[in-house]
Amino acid sequence: MSTINAYIPQVTSLMFETEEGERAASALIEFGGWNHVDKVLLPIQVTELSRMPGADVIRWVFDSLSAAAEAGRLDAERYITQVFPSADDLRDFRALLRDAGFERWMTDRHHAALRKLGNAECDCSTYPGATTLFDPKDVDWA
Repeated sequence: MSTINAYIPQVTSLMFETEEGERAASALIEFGGWNHVDKVLLPIQVTELSRMPGADVIRWVFDSLSAAAEAGRLDAERYITQVFPSADDLRDFRALLRDAGFERWMTDRHHAALRKLGNAECDCSTYPGATTLFDPKDVDWA
């Protein structure tokens, strides 16, 4: 039996942790998200951002959420209102997740951030499966 060479596991990079990703992030930050320079999360205008051709809205939202969670900037009780400025933006994000298809999976860091935010029973790994973690029924937008 042939064996594989040993390797050191590495976590998935967030968008703004690579040179190419930083360029993409600089175009997306005007719609909100994680400002990796100032270490600040601004609510993401998903509805407006989704009109930008080629924008990977789902990755931007999850990368921003993950970076903010890793930096200790999110509140488990109100992270939805920290990430989304309105119910419309949340609704549009949920639609994007549902439409993403089951072949697109969350990264290890996305999954870890959601679990850290209190979704301890987060067994979903696909974007459509994550839709239930962004439930607007208990959100107070006031």
